[in-house]
Amino acid sequence: MIKDVHYSVQIDRRLKPCIDAENFDSLLELLYSFSHSQFRTAVYMIGERYALELPKDTFWNLFALLQQRDAKAFLVVMLKALSVRMAKGDAAISDDGFERLCGLMNDIDRQKTIDYLLPFLTDDEQVRQLFHCFSMQEASEWMPYLIRVNTLPCAFVLFSSLRYIEHERDYLVRIAYYLMKRGDGLSFNLASLMKAYFGLEELKGTFSLQLKPFELARLETSYKAFCEKMA
Repeated sequence: MIKDVHYSVQIDRRLKPCIDAENFDSLLELLYSFSHSQFRTAVYMIGERYALELPKDTFWNLFALLQQRDAKAFLVVMLKALSVRMAKGDAAISDDGFERLCGLMNDIDRQKTIDYLLPFLTDDEQVRQLFHCFSMQEASEWMPYLIRVNTLPCAFVLFSSLRYIEHERDYLVRIAYYLMKRGDGLSFNLASLMKAYFGLEELKGTFSLQLKPFELARLETSYKAFCEKMA
């Protein structure tokens, strides 16, 4: 098995002038003149090095260009770069560049992007904004993504979304059992909250989270109160 190479001095010497000059047409021409192994190394270098240092607008322009040209090769490494920049405050999903990028994605790339970014979002508004960027307005569209992510922002938006399907009792029970099977504290607490809020008496299990009726009303409207109880 050949190990991937993430950096090459020789490739750096050829890529860097294009990056520094923001000459991305020449960058693409250069990339596709490389051998397969050189191309893979260049992809890593773009995502792990150059994309982290570019001005924000330039970063979004490069991301969009690479997405259009070869999403299969570049999407994941550029999403990794985006997550690093988000953590440093150097990019956000509220940027116009991200909204433009979303418009370039097919269904598969959209799914990959949502799955990748959800764990990095730090509050419930960011979670909702991510879905809205992809024109996903219905809460029912969000649930398959949210149940796969074990973070407080996603748990809160999932709980808020479940209120729109509270008449689908069997589905609620299945979701609660799925959360319990996951086994972590947040998932168990969310299942306990669902049992109390939706009256799911058929949900069997030992829950440490005990909530009073007035607390339930607060948790459905306040992300801060939700975090204080569920964390």
